[in-house]
Amino acid sequence: TVAQVQGAVYAAGLMLMWACDLIVAADDVVFADVVGTRLGMCGVEYFAHPWEFGPRKAKELLLTGDSIDAAEAHRLGMVSKIFPTGDLAERTLEFARRIAALPTMTSLMIKESVNQSVDNMGFYNALNSCFTLHELNHAHWAEIHPGKEPCGLPEDGTADWRSARPVMPARPDSVAAAEA
Repeated sequence: TVAQVQGAVYAAGLMLMWACDLIVAADDVVFADVVGTRLGMCGVEYFAHPWEFGPRKAKELLLTGDSIDAAEAHRLGMVSKIFPTGDLAERTLEFARRIAALPTMTSLMIKESVNQSVDNMGFYNALNSCFTLHELNHAHWAEIHPGKEPCGLPEDGTADWRSARPVMPARPDSVAAAEA
C-alpha cells in the first residue's frame, strides 16, 4: 500500500499512513501528534512513533506537540518521496505503477522480509504493550475525573484542544517551537 498525504497529518492521520508500506508526501505536509499536550495521553492507539521518528525525536514531538515537515520526515526515513502538492496524485500513481511492475511474488517476499525483520526487532510486541499503556492512560483519567472523562483536561495541566496554540515546527536550535 502507498499512502499519499498532504496538509496537516496529526495523530490518527499518522496511524493510518504508518500502516502503509510506503508514504508519499506533498511538499506542504506537516506531521505532529498532539494527544500528549492536548489530551494528556501517552500517544495514539497505534504507537509506531519510536520506529518512525527514532526514540529521541519521538519523545520530543510527543512531549511538546511540535511538528516536522516533509523534508525532515524524509531525512528520518518515514517518507519515501516528496512532490509538489499540484503533482502529488499523478506522481504518487507513477511511483505505485513502478512498484507494481515487479513480479507479485518478489514484492510479497520483500515486504514480508522487511516486516519480519521489524517484528523481530520488537515492533509487534511494542505495539501491543503501548496499546495497553494507552488504555491504562484512559482508565487513569476516567478514574480521577468526576465526569469520567477519559483524557486529560485543562485543570489537569493539558491545553484545551479547542483553543490550544497552533502546532508549530520543532526547531533544533530553540527550546520553543518556531512562531508562525
